Amino acid sequence: MPAPAKKKPEEINPGELTEPSLSEEEWKEYMSGWDLFNRGEFWHAHEAWESVWKRRTEDSRIFFQGIIQLAAALHLLMKADRFDGMIRNFEKAEKKLRLFPEYFLRTNVRALLWSLEQVREEALRLGPDNLRRFDRTLLPGVTLTD
Repeated sequence: MPAPAKKKPEEINPGELTEPSLSEEEWKEYMSGWDLFNRGEFWHAHEAWESVWKRRTEDSRIFFQGIIQLAAALHLLMKADRFDGMIRNFEKAEKKLRLFPEYFLRTNVRALLWSLEQVREEALRLGPDNLRRFDRTLLPGVTLTD
């Protein structure tokens, strides 16, 4: 089955987004992604979520794109390279995640967006030459709801 065409955030009606019905395997991968994310293993979180995203066809798949791009931005931040790519990933993630309600797939999206903004602002304040001084206590941690 070919992958569905990617949609831009402005092509999606937020009022029509519904939580996808994930298989048991997809839930495990999704939850594993958050576990990896919370441990600062952003690249591996990205990979866990990408495997779920590739199997989704509904518009809400853009949520997975948003968290994947956030993980990619944080990965670049921790490597302290590709400053412009990091900032672009933060911006793309934010555009996508803003489409979703406060809670989506057990994730507090509003808290995640707040953390994203704080991290991005600190990275911008430090600039490309000082990212190694980034305060890791500002990295977001996500607690999923039941």
